[in-house]
Amino acid sequence: MLAKALKEHNAKQASIRKQNEQLRREAVKSLNDLTDCLSDNLNERVAQVYSNQKELEQSAKKISLQAHKYSKQAKNWLQLIDQFNSALKELGDVQNWAEVIEQDMRDVTKTLELVASSSETNTL
Repeated sequence: MLAKALKEHNAKQASIRKQNEQLRREAVKSLNDLTDCLSDNLNERVAQVYSNQKELEQSAKKISLQAHKYSKQAKNWLQLIDQFNSALKELGDVQNWAEVIEQDMRDVTKTLELVASSSETNTL
């Protein structure tokens, strides 16, 4: 009877070990599946982040090139405006010079007219 109980106990222990081993294998398989699933999901997200980063870098390069281009263009426009301002100043100087010459010529003309009129009155 004791031998029979020992055999039953050993058989039951073996069955429990076998069942535990099966459960352990299933748990390990489930954990591996979960790990694979999480890794795949994480890899997809990392790939998306990498792709977004690459697009952002390309956009940043394009924007940098455009900013440089517009900076050069603005610099050229400023130079043209400076040249235009200088030309306007010179034109103003020429106009002022011409007005001064014109006034001087009027003064000379009046003086000559006065000299001519006074010499006519003196000769009469």
